[in-house]
Amino acid sequence: MLRRQGYKFEARPNGEQLPNLRRFAGACRFVYNKALALNKERYEKNEKRLGYGWPLCSIAEVENRVRVAR
Repeated sequence: MLRRQGYKFEARPNGEQLPNLRRFAGACRFVYNKALALNKERYEKNEKRLGYGWPLCSIAEVENRVRVAR
């Protein structure tokens, strides 16, 4: 019989770590939304969707645009 076991962890960030975690979550959300918009645009043009291997240079491009905008 196969036994499956799981663990639960709770993160308790201190005051210094919390802003960094929020910034990281915001950056992940930003990149996900950009990729979603790009795939939606490609879908409307009947082009093949981009998978997980879409060019990393696009991420660097977006990062540079965000830094310039600040």
